[in-house]
Amino acid sequence: MKRAIVMQTDFGVDNLSVSTMKGVCRQVCGELDLFDSTHAIRPFDVLAASDALVYAMPYWPEGTVFVSVVDPGVGTARRSCVAKLNNGSFVVTPDNGALTYVKERLGIQAVREIDERVNRYPATRDIHIFHGRDVYAYCAARLAAGVIDFAGVGPEYPVEEIVMAPYLRPGKEGGAVFGMICEATEHFGLVGTNIPFKWLSQNGMEYGSKVRVAIFHGDEAVYDAVVPLEKSFGYVEKGAAFAFSSETGAVMVAKNQGNLVLDCGLGAGPDWKLAVSKA
Repeated sequence: MKRAIVMQTDFGVDNLSVSTMKGVCRQVCGELDLFDSTHAIRPFDVLAASDALVYAMPYWPEGTVFVSVVDPGVGTARRSCVAKLNNGSFVVTPDNGALTYVKERLGIQAVREIDERVNRYPATRDIHIFHGRDVYAYCAARLAAGVIDFAGVGPEYPVEEIVMAPYLRPGKEGGAVFGMICEATEHFGLVGTNIPFKWLSQNGMEYGSKVRVAIFHGDEAVYDAVVPLEKSFGYVEKGAAFAFSSETGAVMVAKNQGNLVLDCGLGAGPDWKLAVSKA
């Protein structure tokens, strides 16, 4: 049975490079099922890549092969790898921090460095700027089609050596909860965090109450407001900001039919912090 391949990159939604990755996969095996997860990951943001993986992976069948290409160090000495997850799925990716949340939240059973002598598209030996096509898509296709098994990827190395990207972990302080902004989407203006939503009720913040939301970029406060804590968008007036649980059970803030991200110039990553406390 051939495995499906699911691709994510930071190439942009209209980039032709994704087509060439799929073409390479089809050359390996014309029967492979190829799917797009997203190609709109923030450029060069390995944590955003890891966040996108843990968002999507639990909803795909065991054994699915994920290709993740967010690779600011393409062509350098960073490892190219395939990680085998505890649930039997695989991630083909540069080992540059993109596996951070995957290792912590889903669990990685083993990891192997891609042997480019056998698992690289043969016509591209002298090209060093597109490993997404030449290494990751090609190796993923060989694995998904059964041309190689996991051992055929290349030499195994310790899971403990997987590169872990630094980030702001969620915490509690003086009745407030805080964490990193992981998502700040311009399309709907959603501000997502890594703060477990259940922490709010544990600190006396319940649906229907008011909470104070403060957002910091480094040491600079960029947003500070008292907003309702509600279940969904329809519980507040159009244009009003509110706090709620994301589909992954984390604290999220947005405006009903508005755009908090664009209105306030918000971003995401380790230097963006959000805190919630009782109003």
